[in-house]
Amino acid sequence: MRHVTRCRRACQADSVPGILAFRRFGRFRFALTAAITAVGLIAACSTPVGEPPAPAPVPAPGDPHSLTFPRTATYFLNQQELPSVDELARYDVVVIDNEWANRKPREYFDELRHANPRLRLFAYVNVVDHPDQLGSEAYWANRYALWQYDQNGESAFPDSWLAHTMDGAPVSEWPESTMTNLTDQAPRINGQVFAEYAANWVVDDVWSAGVWDGIFLDVWGDRIYSANRDHWDIDSDGTDEPDDAIYGFGNPWERGVNLAEQIIRRRIPDAILIANGDRTLLAQQLDGRAWEKFADPRADRNPMFDIEQYASLTAEGDHRMPGLAMTIDRLGPAPHSAPDFQRARYFLAATLLQDGFWAPMGADYDEPAYFDEMDGGGLGPGYLGHPLVANPSPAALNDPYADGVGSLGHGLFRRDFEHGIVLLNTDGKAREVQLETPFRRLHGSLDPSTNNGATVTSVTLQPSDGLVLLRENP
Repeated sequence: MRHVTRCRRACQADSVPGILAFRRFGRFRFALTAAITAVGLIAACSTPVGEPPAPAPVPAPGDPHSLTFPRTATYFLNQQELPSVDELARYDVVVIDNEWANRKPREYFDELRHANPRLRLFAYVNVVDHPDQLGSEAYWANRYALWQYDQNGESAFPDSWLAHTMDGAPVSEWPESTMTNLTDQAPRINGQVFAEYAANWVVDDVWSAGVWDGIFLDVWGDRIYSANRDHWDIDSDGTDEPDDAIYGFGNPWERGVNLAEQIIRRRIPDAILIANGDRTLLAQQLDGRAWEKFADPRADRNPMFDIEQYASLTAEGDHRMPGLAMTIDRLGPAPHSAPDFQRARYFLAATLLQDGFWAPMGADYDEPAYFDEMDGGGLGPGYLGHPLVANPSPAALNDPYADGVGSLGHGLFRRDFEHGIVLLNTDGKAREVQLETPFRRLHGSLDPSTNNGATVTSVTLQPSDGLVLLRENP
């Protein structure tokens, strides 16, 4: 059985009339977990919520060179245009398609970095879906090289590097494309399997542009749940291998992914590499992972499971240190209502329980979104400063609140920063929190009813809500 979480657009036309360039719009797939254990982030603590916790000292940051909080991101995959420099420069992590390095002058990227020295720029890459058609070479230069298209629009890409069944039927996980054979059992052509060829393309045709800080590897996991065929011939021996002999950790597909990661890491050791979906973090080859539709019950996600997984996989040491995790949430077209603002606070607060970057989007991955909490209502990037406890483990979040991080009761969490605190209510009922000292609400323009600048000694969080408060005397 396949379980797929995705958001896509079918196609985008490029600058050549009548030719469609097929393009994925940011998609991740997640395995649905059969059981959620009682040992999670919903552990209750013995301190009553109505009593203020003991004062926490203002944190002394453990790494003075690390990026301050909140950490923000955008996952912008529109193929026809990019936002202005000023709009993109609001975010700390920006993911855009790798082809933009060929479409925009170098000055555009220089201006981005000048506008926000915190900014890290990622090239979106997908080496799994071979398109049936592609637009002009000028517009799709990198893909022309990857898929070996000529000027007449014909692909010379080896058919044996595409996934087929024993009787020649193509395997697809995305409309009007054929999935590549990323396994380490793919036929060798010119001495290499496709995984090796693809990894070298990432370095030679994407990274070589000289504008990127990192690579975002999409459709990059131990499994491909969305493939339309469970059995296919991975080694061209005339026999279809079953799903459980292709996918999963240690099997041919994952071994091919691992081989490609090793090549990319060896050739560009300083690149930040992020993968999506069901990818095991292994031997510090990747810097981290991304979570789409993070903690969003409207997208059939289990919020507590997502938060626990995010906290655990971001804290553990199998990624390259210090790591980089990203959470992504779509909030609907032009988010502006009170429910939109509450959902945004919730997702950001959940992200702030660990050290990741939050990417809010509107209706799709061509509509960046921004909220008061991301810059403190005009205070500036990273206005909360450093956390008291960096990189907290799930155990630290489960334990009763102490020294700047932990649980305030069933489903209620707090984390402290130099200049403020974040509260998250994952419970199904409103929760009142007594504060040990006066704090101040943000003074925002987008959501002034919540962010009214008032000084408070207690706050009430609605179900599935979050809140950022500032210290009166940081």
